[in-house]
Amino acid sequence: MTASSTKHGTRKGRSLRRGITMIAAAALVAVSGIIIAYAEFRNDLVSRRYESSWIEVQSDLLDTMLELYRGRLGDVSRTVVLDAEIDAALRNGSSDDLNRMLEQVRNTVRARPEFAVLSASGQILATTGDEAGLVESGAVEERATDAIRNRIIVAPSGSPFLVHYSPVRRGDVVVAQVVAYLEISDGISFFFPDLIGLALSQPKGGLLGLAGDVPELESALPEPDGQARHQIMSSSDGRRFDVATLPLRDEDGNFSGELVLLRDISDALEREEVLATLAFSSVLVIVLLSLGLLARALRLGFRPLGAVVYLLDAMARGETGLRMRNVEPPPEPESDVEGVPERFAYHSVARKDQEPDSSGSTSLAQRSVAEIDTLLDTVERFRASIDARNALIAVQEQLESARRIQQSLLPEDFDLHPGLDFSGRMRAAQDVGGDFFDAFPVDDGRVAAVIADVSGKGIAAALFAAQASVVLRSHCQTPENLPVQIQAANNALCQRNPEEMFLTAIVAFITPRTGEVAFVNAGHCPPMIAGIDGKVRLEMRPPNLVLGVLPDVDWSLHHLTLGPGESLLFHSDGFDEAQTKEGEILGRDKSMEIFGKVIGEAESQDCAAVSERILEEIDQFAGDAPQADDITLITMKLVD
Repeated sequence: MTASSTKHGTRKGRSLRRGITMIAAAALVAVSGIIIAYAEFRNDLVSRRYESSWIEVQSDLLDTMLELYRGRLGDVSRTVVLDAEIDAALRNGSSDDLNRMLEQVRNTVRARPEFAVLSASGQILATTGDEAGLVESGAVEERATDAIRNRIIVAPSGSPFLVHYSPVRRGDVVVAQVVAYLEISDGISFFFPDLIGLALSQPKGGLLGLAGDVPELESALPEPDGQARHQIMSSSDGRRFDVATLPLRDEDGNFSGELVLLRDISDALEREEVLATLAFSSVLVIVLLSLGLLARALRLGFRPLGAVVYLLDAMARGETGLRMRNVEPPPEPESDVEGVPERFAYHSVARKDQEPDSSGSTSLAQRSVAEIDTLLDTVERFRASIDARNALIAVQEQLESARRIQQSLLPEDFDLHPGLDFSGRMRAAQDVGGDFFDAFPVDDGRVAAVIADVSGKGIAAALFAAQASVVLRSHCQTPENLPVQIQAANNALCQRNPEEMFLTAIVAFITPRTGEVAFVNAGHCPPMIAGIDGKVRLEMRPPNLVLGVLPDVDWSLHHLTLGPGESLLFHSDGFDEAQTKEGEILGRDKSMEIFGKVIGEAESQDCAAVSERILEEIDQFAGDAPQADDITLITMKLVD
């Protein structure tokens, strides 16, 4: 066999090995690219879903904040309207008396809203505060109407204000109106604590900074169109910001502009880019190492096949002078076969009791592929863990904001009437709950009390509870025609209930002078009354439907009389459904026993102490078991 034929056979073996190596390398690179592309697609899909959910939560949070501010301004305005001094000042035409009265009311409110009194035709009669110049600019001037109205007005300085109009009646005639207005920029900064900057974008006014650092962005924001948006933008100094625009509308849907919320995410994006670069570099290094190991494995594995190919090629060329003899395999085998290179001798001419060992190369190739799969899976899991961590942080921030909002919705001042001792407590089972209560005096010497329990728990229940609290307070203002007012509130809840949630509630009006209680029970737990001796009776009434399920439903009005020394308890089902670790439920009978026991031992304790003692008894019964449901208690009794 000639030297040229030997080289020709060697080249064929190498070409076959090189071709297979290139095919395997291309397949490995293609699979790696597909996996990386799929990971990027999954990351983009999760980001879009999170962005949509985040915008929805931010919009709900802004709506809840505006509802809270409307309720606060309504309470303050109602205090001014019901004050007898305003009617006397209007009759006398004394602007000094009006200014003095408005300043006194302003000094009693922590938020210090600004006030103005307008005549029925819209003329300014008195004002206090007006640092923003709304009265001077004439922005708040409107003719008086019978309805309570709310508007959002942008001051000449560019700050947005919530403006509340309350009519002042003399009999059935509206003679003036009280205007209370409050800047909402500070409230937005409080409810969105992680903002670096806050701005207002108006259709014709451009971008105006309200608080914090509002940088100069490289590209202009889209024209305000009333749609909530979310995007990442860069500033002229190289920083990157998470920019969210939320439409600012009043109750009638009038568009005043867009709030622009800015968060500096430069460091977070830089860390993410560094981690992504490291991950990609790691994948690239592993792929290259795997290709090298694959090439080596193929080289080792193709040695026997190379010998076979060489021999077959030699036979095809008619070289029949081949002789096969036994050779010793280690350490450097020498070929006794004519024309066969020494490196093929051991594989081409092996003894009968010996077999070529290729298990090492096969296991090496399998190990390489497994290591690549493991690395790609690790990269995917690492990215998923970053996304999950960011989502968890965002959820925790929203839970904390929701908890603060829910606590601010509950009344804290229970000095409602000199003849009534009153207390309310709500203890949520989670960070936020679906229970709430409310209490406020009405203009005929009575006191209104509301207790409600929304289906479910968590953020969704808390948001629906906040909405229901505002709806019930705005609709239920007088004891007359209370079932009709409940029906109107129920219709409003049914119209804005996409999650089909519902709530049980008791709305009651108490007359401290006589002890009469008129109430509507919408599927809630029946009230309990305990005498001084601790004997408890249950005020059972025919059941009524819960709220938020069906519109245009009728409810029944019930009455009870609270005697001297008797205590009345409204509670949610978290009281009688408290349970131990073993699953034992407290039940109605034991809850009545606890109420009677606490009242019997109370002696001179006030209602606040009674509520605390009831919660202690519940905790003593449940032991170490976690609280299963929200617990809300309203306790009241007549005092001399």
